[in-house]
Amino acid sequence: MTRLFRCCLVLLWGTAGMLALVGNAAAQGSFPNRTVTIVVPYAAGGGTDLVARTLALALQKHWGQTVVVDNLAGADGIIGTQKVLRAPADGYTILLQLNTMLLWKLTDTNSRDLVGDLRFISLIQTAPLSFAVSSKFPGNTMQDFVATCKAASKPCSWGTATKYAQLIGKHLMDAAGLPDVINVNYKGGGPMLNDLLGGQITMAVPSVASGQRFVQSGQMKMLAVGSAERFPLVPTVPTLAESGLKVYGDSWYGLMLAKDVPQPVFATIVEGIKAVSKDKALVASIENNGGTPVFSTPEQFNEYARKEKTYLNTLLAKYPLTE
Repeated sequence: MTRLFRCCLVLLWGTAGMLALVGNAAAQGSFPNRTVTIVVPYAAGGGTDLVARTLALALQKHWGQTVVVDNLAGADGIIGTQKVLRAPADGYTILLQLNTMLLWKLTDTNSRDLVGDLRFISLIQTAPLSFAVSSKFPGNTMQDFVATCKAASKPCSWGTATKYAQLIGKHLMDAAGLPDVINVNYKGGGPMLNDLLGGQITMAVPSVASGQRFVQSGQMKMLAVGSAERFPLVPTVPTLAESGLKVYGDSWYGLMLAKDVPQPVFATIVEGIKAVSKDKALVASIENNGGTPVFSTPEQFNEYARKEKTYLNTLLAKYPLTE
């Protein structure tokens, strides 16, 4: 190999390397330059699905790139979360999760600390849990539900779509003196509410956001909410505390990424969420579906989740969860 040929090869390799670095930097700096996916690890038709699809439209408008929603239910949200963590850490696969994720490590449902593998972007909304029955149920209050279940010839049943709702529900049934009611776990809020309306279960524990449209259509009624005070979007529904049951439960939806996503991409996504937080259609959609828009900084989201995890750990010590 001649000296001139070797010099040309070195020059070509060096040029190729520089072009690759420039190309990578350009790709990162121009994020997003292709389709972004928001993974919802719960069944279609629930509150998370509605929020994700409205959010996707707002981000698509802001970024000028297609944003799609991928529903992947199973294992209380773990399966969809694992998909996000297995995808390339490039920011093109985003997770919309619930506060039920804070129970994963506590209940030993996985050997890997999935929460620790995620980087929090922003809270999107909060909404209290509701305790709802079909419109065909003869009573209208939590006291009516308790009395009906105590007098029933066979045990009443109540449905949950997350371990968080199951934990708060166990606390409620204990406080109400209903040890024999049967809990039925679902992969998502949609199937749970379908069974409630179809008479397969007596009560469901969805967020207000998930159940509001069924109340508006006259198919369902909320007996109580889990917030400390009455929720403005359903002001006629009493709290559990007002119903004589000192039990509290709020749900939130938040966006997350794999923790190894490059900082410039992470910053672009944070900026995008901040921008769409002012989108009137997105805010209206969240409010109309029973939620309160709560867009936050990553730091605020982390602190909020840390405090809640401590509280849930205390409850879990008293009310162990089942699969």
